[in-house]
Amino acid sequence: MNGMMKSLYIEDNVSINLKDIPIPQPSNGQVLIKVEYAPINPFDKEFLNGYKINQKQLVSTVPGFEGSGTVIASGGGLLGWQLKGNRVAFYTEHQFGAYGQYAIADVNYCAELPKNITFQEGCCSFINPMSVLMMYQLLGNASGIVSTGACTNIGRMLMRYCQSKGINVINIVKSQGEEKLLKDEGAKLILNINQEDFDEKLKLMSSSYNTTVLFDSIGGDQLSRILNLMPNNSRTYLYANYSKKSLDGIYSANLMYQNKKIFGQLLLIFNRFSFVDILQSKNIIQLKLMMKEILNNIQGCFKTLPTQIFSLEEFEKALESKEKAILKI
Repeated sequence: MNGMMKSLYIEDNVSINLKDIPIPQPSNGQVLIKVEYAPINPFDKEFLNGYKINQKQLVSTVPGFEGSGTVIASGGGLLGWQLKGNRVAFYTEHQFGAYGQYAIADVNYCAELPKNITFQEGCCSFINPMSVLMMYQLLGNASGIVSTGACTNIGRMLMRYCQSKGINVINIVKSQGEEKLLKDEGAKLILNINQEDFDEKLKLMSSSYNTTVLFDSIGGDQLSRILNLMPNNSRTYLYANYSKKSLDGIYSANLMYQNKKIFGQLLLIFNRFSFVDILQSKNIIQLKLMMKEILNNIQGCFKTLPTQIFSLEEFEKALESKEKAILKI
């Protein structure tokens, strides 16, 4: 397909501009997608701040790692031809990403959207939902978790999905407003870290519900404080460090004698490592099954809320949005 397309384009390390560029051509095993919607994830913000994500180049590139649209051309291969004309959700690390009118994606990282799923709903089908499924797989025999990023989109997905599987989730919040938000979404266990009796309540609740896994996105002394209060044999998966602080206050004795562990969970979206590493660790059947579960629940457990829609021209405003920003391409 020949012609020009409008896209956000990074020409050097400091500027991103709305620009007309030639429509890219897919190679064998790839498809060309006419993009409808593309979200702005923390993953994307990391890339825009100059952190390289796997093979995606930092300059002379169209950003955007996931989105939704219609496959209009195949570069060759059976799967590509089967997808042609279909509505899909996709993930890509190609030079021509989701923040343009057309994007290139590998066929294995495209999932056909059911008729009842809109493009807007389907554009957030890969990064956050896939991460939640991976987090769930880390639980093993654990019957409960503590979640510190409870009010983020991934935290709320994690809460809804784990509760649907019978896993107890202690959601850590910082305000009454956050507490109400989670209650309205069906959260059963909520603790406000700013309440005076927080430590006492968390220690009692984590013991009662045997919550031995902590998913933490804050880091710093808050992680230390919470892990110190959790039962023996507890594990922490640190998937972000919004506090930008070091891990102060960890009791060495807890790690040695109470068998507590801390993992830097590289597979999750907020770190500067390739999300494709997750996808490549799964065979095509596993990927299809995971995407089927996600799309079957994209209006439920994996629903993205709240959202605000922006045009490509409003990209800078979208970056400042306090709600989940989605670009209408």
